[in-house]
Amino acid sequence: MSWKSRKVLGMVLVVSTLSWLLVLVGSVGLVSAYGAGETWQLGFAGTGTLSGMGFGFWGWCTFTGQTSGSVGDCQISQYLHMMGNSQNIQCQTHFDITSWSAQPGALTPLTGAPDFFVNSGTITVNPTSATQACASFLSAAGFDVSVAAPGTLTINGPSDMALPAAPGHYSLSGLTLGGVSYTELQIQVSQK
Repeated sequence: MSWKSRKVLGMVLVVSTLSWLLVLVGSVGLVSAYGAGETWQLGFAGTGTLSGMGFGFWGWCTFTGQTSGSVGDCQISQYLHMMGNSQNIQCQTHFDITSWSAQPGALTPLTGAPDFFVNSGTITVNPTSATQACASFLSAAGFDVSVAAPGTLTINGPSDMALPAAPGHYSLSGLTLGGVSYTELQIQVSQK
């Protein structure tokens, strides 16, 4: 088996495992693993292409409030594979959200639900050497971010997370939105 075949098989196994974990967590009811104050808990994973880059991600978010709020937190791991060269970038991002809202977004026509939008906050990027590449990827995906310092991005305005603000499991594999083509996209949303 070639290196590329093993790598693709590995990605498929990781995404499949995460998808099953999301379904399992959703089937046992709302789990408050993060804390007692959050209203929303989301888990998600996906793979696809954007602007000549292959990418993958998985993560979770929590939001406090019903349809808006001033507290949110996300931990998202993503990898970017630059097509045409051997550069691969991995980003670990922590979103410290200071304003969020639920409003019509990119997924609304498909889900019938508003999307979570992040209106302000900061994103910590690790490793710091990936700050600019992660900012470019997030900008290409529709986020209004700028580099504040190595390892720190500022969220400057409404940025559609493309995560539905309604409880349920969403399997949106094969979806293309604004230049982003998802091979696999699984989202689990729980609300207290």
